[in-house]
Amino acid sequence: MKNRLIHGLLANVAVAFSLTAVPVYAGGVHGEIEEMLVTDHVANRQQGEAEAASVGTVLSEQIEHRPMLRPAEVLETVPGMVITQHSGGGKANQYFLRGFNLDHSTDFANYFEGAPVNMVTHGHGQGYSDLNFLTPELIDKLVYKKGPYHASGGDFSSAGSARISYFKQLQTQTLKVSGGEDGYRRALLLGGGESAGGHWVYSVAKMVDDGPWTIPDELERDNIFIKHSRGDAHSGLSISALYFDSTWNGTDQIPQREVDAGNLSRYDSLDDSTGGETHRYQLSMQQWHALSERQRITSTAYVVDYGLELSGNFTYFANDPLLGDQVTQFDDRVLFGGELGYEWDLNAVHALDLGLGLRVDDIRDVGVGKSVNRQIYAMDSRASVEEVAYSAHASVNSQWSEKFATVVGLRYDQFSVEVDDKLNAANDGDEQDQVLSPKLSVRFGPFADTTFFVNFGQGYHSNDARGVVGGGVPLLSESEGYELGLINTSLDGLQLSLVVFKLDLDSELVFVGDDGTTEAKDATTRTGLELSLYYRPTDWLVLDVDYTTSDAEFSEGEFDGDNVPDSIDDVVSAGLSIESGKGYYGGLRLRYFGPRYLTEDGERQSKSTLVVNANVGVELSDAMSLSLEVLNVFDREDDDITYWYESRPTPGAALVEDYHSHPMIPRTLRVSVTYQF
Repeated sequence: MKNRLIHGLLANVAVAFSLTAVPVYAGGVHGEIEEMLVTDHVANRQQGEAEAASVGTVLSEQIEHRPMLRPAEVLETVPGMVITQHSGGGKANQYFLRGFNLDHSTDFANYFEGAPVNMVTHGHGQGYSDLNFLTPELIDKLVYKKGPYHASGGDFSSAGSARISYFKQLQTQTLKVSGGEDGYRRALLLGGGESAGGHWVYSVAKMVDDGPWTIPDELERDNIFIKHSRGDAHSGLSISALYFDSTWNGTDQIPQREVDAGNLSRYDSLDDSTGGETHRYQLSMQQWHALSERQRITSTAYVVDYGLELSGNFTYFANDPLLGDQVTQFDDRVLFGGELGYEWDLNAVHALDLGLGLRVDDIRDVGVGKSVNRQIYAMDSRASVEEVAYSAHASVNSQWSEKFATVVGLRYDQFSVEVDDKLNAANDGDEQDQVLSPKLSVRFGPFADTTFFVNFGQGYHSNDARGVVGGGVPLLSESEGYELGLINTSLDGLQLSLVVFKLDLDSELVFVGDDGTTEAKDATTRTGLELSLYYRPTDWLVLDVDYTTSDAEFSEGEFDGDNVPDSIDDVVSAGLSIESGKGYYGGLRLRYFGPRYLTEDGERQSKSTLVVNANVGVELSDAMSLSLEVLNVFDREDDDITYWYESRPTPGAALVEDYHSHPMIPRTLRVSVTYQF
């Protein structure tokens, strides 16, 4: 592998190329069957010409009045997605989708303003995806694509991907002040205007929250965002900058036996010094330009400064009865890169899409050590890592007839990693790997308002470079997926979609609760079914229901059973929203995810979890509104997450296998006042 200077030069060439290139066509997604987007305030699905039944776009109107506990819950607009937490509120969330416990988003790729969010060779876990920096009020749209069927999807996208974009222009200023139980406070100022030949959008936010925990969360988030855009749908430029900083205390999962014995309450902790701090500083640029009526070029460039220090204690005194088992993980890096795309409508039937990508992670310091009160006293691992990923993809979109279309795609990815182990030079080294991933999407219809889809694709996820160089883990683990789907719009105002899917992975990354990290395990197979219904019977009422059932199994018999621990089988989400047009609005959301196998043999299962959130709002004047948000309406004592492993809660206690859970918050009220000027 070349040195850092060459890596930086390559990345800067890509950035310069994207800045000087005649820049992105604003309508549609590259190289895929053209999408017709229904833009009224209830549509959250791409319809008509979409390339799969499991592809959709969520618009700002669907997020505006949605009750949410966490910023990342905007992803619960993706049918079947569940967002939870197993520690302090500043840590990346747990993600569940299509039979995956995605941990902190391994195998689901997230992008923000064109920049990747998932972290390779991360201090806590491969693919770590922290979306706590999001400001939901600024989201213009979220485009999601499930499965490895799309040539634009690269690392971590076997289960799917989501791309989040903020508004390019706002004409009013908004001040929103919120307060609630358990010390929750939030102030948000956002807006925009016109100057310097373009549009400006900005936001400044401050949030603090203690939560219901015996040891207060003391969660703080500082968030600043600014974006300048110019041009129109045919040619333009957008540059954005993000500042995000957060600190918090952690309340890790606790053993159920201690709660049953009355030694702990549901909201207690066995280590009052866990927690962390993190930051994300991002600068990104996106350009678009129509070279002619048939040719378009796009470019994206980004640079991200990222850091994390995270202390956790999952087994308490199991390994060290004197000092305890607290560990502190750390990550300090800069990542930068870009993408360049070219679209060419060859004729009335065929369109060509080409893309190039580069990502460089300069990980200056990553590792973990034993700690007390977040102070490391014995380093277990420490390294600096350079990781470079190149990609190229091509696809041909063919509209053979009014009722038959295909997309044939091919993606190439090459990875190079170099590890400098700061504790043991014997673990130094470098590796390279590459993968070629074919893609195919076929659409039939519509026939009597029903469109049918067949999808196939291969994908991959990268593995932690330290495990690759020092532990014999393959750098790239491949996946292969199949999908049959349909969308039906026979009834006025109703959209129904049905999907049957299968996904095979060469290697499963499984979260290890007693270690707090992900571990590469055996090959797996997932099969499942998704059913989604969206109904707008009137202009003021919207109903939606999503149901997903899936089965995840190890396919090669590595364990005393074939169940993938903590994989989710059944998910139901449903909601209604009211937009009266007479000065008031409201919403109700229900989310259920069923019992999950916690061990490979299936002998241990978690309980199911059900939560209902609601909100109601009223416009006091043309400029001011008042809203009430109720989280966990029925005050259920369910758990956000459950694991099964050994722990020792006190130095003299026995080492015992047990359920370890992190509870949902109790019923919580939050009030917001919003003023526009």
